[in-house]
Amino acid sequence: MERSTLNDVLSIYVPAFFIHVGMSIVSPILPLYAKSFDVSFTLVSLAISAYAFGRFLADLPVGVFVDRSGRKPLMLVGTLLLAVTALLNAIARNFWEFLIYRLIQGLGSSMWMTSRTTLLADILKPEERGRVMSYFQAFMLLGSSAGPTIGGYVASNWGIRAPFYFYAATGVISLVITLIWVKEPEEHAARRGKGMNFSPQVIRRLLSNRSYSMACLATFTVFFMRTGIRGTMIPLYADGVLGLNEATIGTVISYATVMNLIMTIPMGHAIDYFGRKPPILASLVITAISALVFPNTDNYLEISLAAVLLGLGTSGAGQAPLALATDSTMDEPHGISMGLYRLFGDVGFVVGPIILGVIADGYGLRTPFYFMSGLIIVNAALLGVFAKETYRVKRIRAVT
Repeated sequence: MERSTLNDVLSIYVPAFFIHVGMSIVSPILPLYAKSFDVSFTLVSLAISAYAFGRFLADLPVGVFVDRSGRKPLMLVGTLLLAVTALLNAIARNFWEFLIYRLIQGLGSSMWMTSRTTLLADILKPEERGRVMSYFQAFMLLGSSAGPTIGGYVASNWGIRAPFYFYAATGVISLVITLIWVKEPEEHAARRGKGMNFSPQVIRRLLSNRSYSMACLATFTVFFMRTGIRGTMIPLYADGVLGLNEATIGTVISYATVMNLIMTIPMGHAIDYFGRKPPILASLVITAISALVFPNTDNYLEISLAAVLLGLGTSGAGQAPLALATDSTMDEPHGISMGLYRLFGDVGFVVGPIILGVIADGYGLRTPFYFMSGLIIVNAALLGVFAKETYRVKRIRAVT
């Protein structure tokens, strides 16, 4: 596939922007919307985890399918599911109906994201992987930073169901752009289905790769934090302890994503120059510190500063583990390796809100933040010991 800046922007970055605008529009009101059905904190967390469980169920099958049948079909089907289920979420009549739609939405999200990361694994060279993934991340963060504020404003003015209608509209826009601009990689089209079969041996080979398995562990922890802390506990803590309204909670979450946006492109260059491991370790340590700050905040200003620190810490949390995982599996089936990688992330996506919701029900809304900090530190220690560096320009220049 011939690549150009315009092609990258329209086929990779712009659809990601609209998908993440939609996802993040509902993020500040999602726990509150679930709570409006008069359920416990644990069931509120289950509403978020149902989406993640749908992704979990689909990740590996989608990875196998994209190796056999192509990347673009799954992107289109996944985007369509996101748009349709967003509309159904808005008209849900009870909590359990809402839960089913969230599960199906998770299936669509897996189709879109797994096929998208597989496409990136196909077309990116090692020396550009950190940078281009950072541009991809930047467009997602542009959507994610704008979405919560838009969602909070929309909910405050038109009701708590209104953000889901906006989500459906952004899904339709992304669907049209994907249909027009995304092309199947020629290399994959030529060898489609050849040597791409799923087997236990392939999974064992992938998991025995220490760099790949540590990248998977890192993405597990990052997704655990995103849905458990940023997606669930921060809104609930801001509402239940600090007494903030929906619009204000949306701005708090936006501060984290704006800091992500500011730092993500410099972090992408650092990933290519210094290597994959240092940015991952730095991200984990700063994120652990931010998790300790949140439960000690007492007002809007303090929780906003904690959100900025969280955004700084997570600025390399998306692209650095993905670059490490992609580097270490270039000779493996890309769809299966990316599907398994995302499976680890979505396990964290599923269990994070549930575990932290149970902790909050039993020990209060501050305790989950302390638990999260400890989990991140353990992950950083394991990655520092066991992962091997896969690529860095600094080392190559020193040798030559």
